[in-house]
Amino acid sequence: MNKLSDYDTLKGVLHNLNTNDTPSSAHGILCGFACIKPELSLQNWLDEILIDTNLNNPSKNDAYQQLAKIYHNTLEQLGDAMLNFQLLIADENTTLKKQTHTLTQWCSGFLVGLGLCKIRIADKEILAMIKDFGEISKLDPDVVDNEQNARDLGEIIEFVRMGTLLIQETLQPSKQDYISPKTLH
Repeated sequence: MNKLSDYDTLKGVLHNLNTNDTPSSAHGILCGFACIKPELSLQNWLDEILIDTNLNNPSKNDAYQQLAKIYHNTLEQLGDAMLNFQLLIADENTTLKKQTHTLTQWCSGFLVGLGLCKIRIADKEILAMIKDFGEISKLDPDVVDNEQNARDLGEIIEFVRMGTLLIQETLQPSKQDYISPKTLH
């Protein structure tokens, strides 16, 4: 599976397209929107994160191609039965402050994405998880850069990653358990 473009690459692309969205927020919007809209198109996502979505503008073609790649890779990851989905946030080679800040932006974007369509859900576990994402979006990014905080943040990131997959599977079941006929014999 293709790895998503890195955070700094997407940051440059979004800057060139004159949007105020951050890479993490834009990716969170995509993921939240994809969880509730199975037929989500690239244009749907671009309409949410960009001011000008004229895809025929030749001077912005490379930037649009980069966004299309992220869109397709993200949808592929969300549908991967091996759960190879990754959040597009600053990686562990940056400060904990930057990682925390980009995680809060991602969670905020995810909640925006979920809110783009009306959803009805009675699953209390999923509702609690969505509420937890809201709390994570309010984390104070001014964390001390130490080993314990790095472990804690890693656990929160994994919670958000797996929670996203659970929310998506609950809102649009697509990866139902599949038992190969060969396994039965």
